[in-house]
This record gives sequence, structure tokens and C-alpha cells, in this order.
Amino acid sequence: MMNKTKSRLFLLILLISGLLLSAAVRAELVIRITDGVKDGIPIMIIPFPGSRTATIIEDDLQRSGRFTLIDPARANQPLLFGRPFENRLLRSSGADYVVVGRPGNGLEFEIINVASGERIATYNVPPGVNPRRRAHQAADLIFERLTGVKGAFDTQIAYISASGPAGNQTYRMIVAEADGYNPRTVLTSDKPIMSPTWSPDGRRLAYVSFESNRSAIYIQDLNTGNAYPLSNQGGMNGAPAWSPDGSKIAMSLSQDGNADIYVISTNGGEPRRITTTRAIDTEPSWANVNTLIYTSDQGGRPQLYRTSIAGGNGSRLTFNGSENSAPSVVGNSVAMVRMNGNFSRIAVMNAATKATVMVSQGGRYDESPSLAPNGSMVIYSTEENGRGVLAVSSSNGKARQFLSAQEGHVRDAAWSPYLN
Repeated sequence: MMNKTKSRLFLLILLISGLLLSAAVRAELVIRITDGVKDGIPIMIIPFPGSRTATIIEDDLQRSGRFTLIDPARANQPLLFGRPFENRLLRSSGADYVVVGRPGNGLEFEIINVASGERIATYNVPPGVNPRRRAHQAADLIFERLTGVKGAFDTQIAYISASGPAGNQTYRMIVAEADGYNPRTVLTSDKPIMSPTWSPDGRRLAYVSFESNRSAIYIQDLNTGNAYPLSNQGGMNGAPAWSPDGSKIAMSLSQDGNADIYVISTNGGEPRRITTTRAIDTEPSWANVNTLIYTSDQGGRPQLYRTSIAGGNGSRLTFNGSENSAPSVVGNSVAMVRMNGNFSRIAVMNAATKATVMVSQGGRYDESPSLAPNGSMVIYSTEENGRGVLAVSSSNGKARQFLSAQEGHVRDAAWSPYLN
């Protein structure tokens, strides 16, 4: 039976044949949060007058897996920004923190520590962006103030959709807010598109396309829409990954008849070979500007390996699970596809301690994980009722959100860096 890594090399064939993607698709996603958190930081978000800001903040905090939402009705009193309140009543609500705000020229809000009754932070989000982004930015500030970790709600995702009957699909690369709202199509093609990856400045996407009737890696500027081919070597060109400094892209090429890891300047030129084993080496991800983590079956079955971009064979990183593949790396967090038998799950491992959390429910199609830039959430491809969908899980595995097209399939999501 073909193992998981080898099957990924033939994913393009499956896309063409329509085994994975068929039927009509619209750009809008159906968004469903399925799991709440009962042991997170208890927080109450008071509705902001005349806006949906509080709902957006609640949804963001809920899907992070770090907060338990408390019903604002339990405040037992009206709460207004900057106004006095009865803290004795708040203490009986079950909330540790309360957020009170008001829209205006921007977005003002404050965080109340219920135990002390003090306003521990006051913020003013400026009006330079649309109301949804202001709400995401407010959620980021709340997340950072209460967890000590920078929030990643005001970010984006890129993903692939397809429409049409098998063998005659239209493929789209779509960019949306990180929670799936406000999608916009940035590329449309009648040839398969896959594996989008963001530049560190969030202004460009690298991806794999079959525009020339064979796999090639392109870079597209999201502001102008202009795209150019970066690698069109003989054989397979796949799995691009942008370096943290934006100067290079790692990829898997089979120009010498075997899949190996290469690095190329984003300005073009000849790719430089990194791995030289006789195994299949693919799916590179940057741990830092000098280190790559990638999938290799040099030990007989796919596992994650780590190597320097100076070149040379890697050292094995994963030992649990029959197979591990498709790494996404943020700091010490490594998300991956972990296979046990015929079933795959998304795992998030601490690279230093090897402590691992299984964050997906498991099935035959949990794959392509991509971590948020703070490592607190991971988006991945899965399947529901025979259709390809996206799922977002908190990295502690306690919260989950599903994103599905109104019709058809979506997959191959990539999380953006922090936005400017």
C-alpha cells in the first residue's frame, strides 16, 4: 500500500481526476463552531452598543481554546464604558474578567478584573480599518493581556476551492479573514492549484500550479495580482515554503529523478539542493532562517527530520506514530499529520520536550496543517459527509471550528503572518 508521503506526491493526479474536488462552489464559507471550553479563563464580553463587535470578540476568544464565555446577563446590572458598577454583583457572575466597550471614532474598550474591581487595561483601536478587523484587533489585545501571548485573530488564511464536474473543474485560490469571513478570489484557473504559502510580509503567495500542464511553483503579488514562475524544473515542483526573512523558498523537486529538498532565491536563479538521500524528501517548513524541518521516508516510513540549509542529511525528529508528515512550525510548536493505521490526526508537538497534543478528531483525510503565527491555533483539511472542508482547532485541542463551502470542496489552507 502506498504510504502517506508517496500518496501526497500523487495528490495532483487525484485533483485532476476529480476524486477530491467536484460540484459547484461559491466563495462564501459556512462557519460552525462545534466545541466550547469549560475550563478556560472565565470572561464576559458586554455587548457593544449598535454593533456586532462583542459577538466577533467572543467567537475569536472561544476558538482559541483558552477562554470560557460567561453570559452577560449574569452581570445583574447594566455595564457601560467608564461608568461605576457594583463589583459585588459581578463577583457572583462567575467571570474573572469583564470587557466593556463602545464604538465611536474607532473602538474603545476596557478590561475589568472582577476579583479586585479594577480596570486593568483601557484600549482605543483606531478607525483605520473596517469594523470586523477592529473587533479582531480588540480580541488580539484581550488575548495578549490575559495570556501573555500575542493574539493572532487579525490575520488571514489562503485556501483552494474547486468547482465543476470531474475533469472540468475551475480552481480558485481564495484569501479570507482568519475566521473565514470576507473571502476574495485572488486567482482563478482551469488547471489545478495547490499548496499556497505566505511571504513573511503577507503581501505575496507562493503556490503550485499546472498552468503549463506540469507542476510549477509561482509567486503572486496580492496587491497587483501579477504572478511569475519561480521554479519550473523537470519532474515534480512542489511544497513551497517561504523563509522567515523572505529571501528564499524551500521546495521539493524531483529534477534528478528523486524527490529532494531544494532552496531557491525568491528572485529566481538555480535551486540549491539540500538533501541528498535516496528517500523521498518533501514538505519542508522553516524552523528558523537556518533550519528546515521536512518529511522523509529514509527510515522506511515517513517521519519528520531536521537539517541545516547548509545541506546534508537530516536528524530524525519524530518517533511516535506509524507515520508523521506535513510539518508546520512556529517557534517550538510543530503541527503535523500523524498516521496510525489508515487513520490520520493532526498533532501539535513541542519540539523541545516532544510533548504532543492530538487536536483533530481523526479520519482518513485530516491533512495539510498550518499553524497561526502565535502557534495558538492550527487550520487543516478534513472531510465531512464526503466533502472537503477546513477545520480550525486550538493547539490545546479544546476548541474547534469548521469552514465549508456552500457547495463543493475547500482544502490546502495556509495561515498568514501577522498583518501590518
